[in-house]
Amino acid sequence: MAGFQLNLDMSAGFAAVPEILNRLRKDLDLAAARALRKTANWLRTHSTREIAKELRITQSPLRHRYDVFTRASGKEVKVWVGLKPIAVHYLGKPKETSTGVSVGHRNYEDAFIANPKNGASMVWVRKGRERLPIELVREDWEGPALSVLERWEKRAQVRFVELFEQEARHVLESAR
Repeated sequence: MAGFQLNLDMSAGFAAVPEILNRLRKDLDLAAARALRKTANWLRTHSTREIAKELRITQSPLRHRYDVFTRASGKEVKVWVGLKPIAVHYLGKPKETSTGVSVGHRNYEDAFIANPKNGASMVWVRKGRERLPIELVREDWEGPALSVLERWEKRAQVRFVELFEQEARHVLESAR
């Protein structure tokens, strides 16, 4: 009887499977951490852009209000946004008018421009009828910022899934 018989012993190959899966799990955890960090930076960029457009100011004074903190485990990222009011001299070039000061499209009555020692034109207003005390004029941006951040939170979750799929695909392709 003519024939061919092949006996394959896969016990050595199957013994390596847990090690391969463990390595793959670690790589996928790193991919998730990368996707999470990229999502946080994406959220910072796009929410800053939309807030600036809504307030009709440049992005620069807002960008400095964001911090991204990553945990060592890589399973958590915190995006911190400082929502304190912004001094109006950061919103544009202050110009004196007959009634006060205008910065960008905003007008501040009874305000004046003073140049402290560092030379930056800052906008001040007197607290009472006396010469002193004076206080720095600030613009509140907490309301618009919170509404924009709430809208972008859902989009960020979708973006995380997209980025994780890309990172996981890269890990699986490089594991071959």
